[in-house]
Amino acid sequence: VAPERRRTGLARRVMGALARTALAEGASAAWLQVERDNEAAVALYTRLGFTVHHHYHHYRAPEPA
Repeated sequence: VAPERRRTGLARRVMGALARTALAEGASAAWLQVERDNEAAVALYTRLGFTVHHHYHHYRAPEPA
Protein backbone atom coordinates (compact mmCIF):
# COMPACT_ATOMS: atom_id res chain seq x y z
CA VAL A 1 0.00 0.00 0.00
CA ALA A 2 1.34 3.43 -0.90
CA PRO A 3 2.73 5.20 2.17
CA GLU A 4 0.21 8.04 1.93
CA ARG A 5 -2.66 5.50 1.99
CA ARG A 6 -1.45 3.60 5.05
CA ARG A 7 -3.41 3.87 8.29
CA THR A 8 -6.51 5.17 6.48
CA GLY A 9 -8.73 2.11 6.97
CA LEU A 10 -8.23 0.80 3.44
CA ALA A 11 -6.90 -2.59 4.55
CA ARG A 12 -9.75 -3.00 7.04
CA ARG A 13 -12.29 -2.25 4.29
CA VAL A 14 -10.62 -4.64 1.85
CA MET A 15 -10.47 -7.41 4.46
CA GLY A 16 -14.12 -6.79 5.33
CA ALA A 17 -15.16 -7.05 1.69
CA LEU A 18 -13.15 -10.25 1.28
CA ALA A 19 -14.72 -11.76 4.40
CA ARG A 20 -18.26 -10.86 3.31
CA THR A 21 -17.67 -12.35 -0.14
CA ALA A 22 -16.13 -15.51 1.31
CA LEU A 23 -19.05 -15.98 3.71
CA ALA A 24 -21.56 -15.42 0.91
CA GLU A 25 -19.76 -18.12 -1.10
CA GLY A 26 -19.97 -20.58 1.79
CA ALA A 27 -16.57 -20.24 3.47
CA SER A 28 -16.51 -21.08 7.15
CA ALA A 29 -12.91 -20.11 7.97
CA ALA A 30 -10.06 -17.94 6.75
CA TRP A 31 -6.30 -18.33 7.09
CA LEU A 32 -3.57 -15.79 6.54
CA GLN A 33 0.17 -16.09 6.12
CA VAL A 34 2.28 -13.15 7.15
CA GLU A 35 5.93 -12.68 7.96
CA ARG A 36 6.38 -12.55 11.71
CA ASP A 37 8.39 -9.31 11.48
CA ASN A 38 5.68 -7.49 9.48
CA GLU A 39 4.45 -5.74 12.60
CA ALA A 40 1.87 -3.56 10.84
CA ALA A 41 0.17 -6.54 9.19
CA VAL A 42 0.28 -8.63 12.37
CA ALA A 43 -1.29 -5.73 14.30
CA LEU A 44 -4.02 -5.30 11.68
CA TYR A 45 -4.91 -8.98 11.60
CA THR A 46 -4.93 -9.12 15.40
CA ARG A 47 -7.33 -6.15 15.52
CA LEU A 48 -9.53 -8.00 13.03
CA GLY A 49 -9.72 -10.97 15.39
CA PHE A 50 -7.19 -13.33 13.82
CA THR A 51 -4.89 -15.28 16.14
CA VAL A 52 -1.61 -17.07 15.56
CA HIS A 53 -2.21 -20.73 14.79
CA HIS A 54 1.34 -21.86 14.10
CA HIS A 55 4.65 -20.72 12.71
CA TYR A 56 6.45 -21.93 9.59
CA HIS A 57 10.19 -22.51 9.43
CA HIS A 58 11.75 -22.23 6.00
CA TYR A 59 15.03 -23.92 5.19
CA ARG A 60 17.12 -23.70 2.06
CA ALA A 61 20.23 -25.43 0.85
CA PRO A 62 23.51 -23.52 0.98
CA GLU A 63 24.57 -21.66 -2.13
CA PRO A 64 26.95 -23.63 -4.36
CA ALA A 65 30.60 -22.71 -3.85
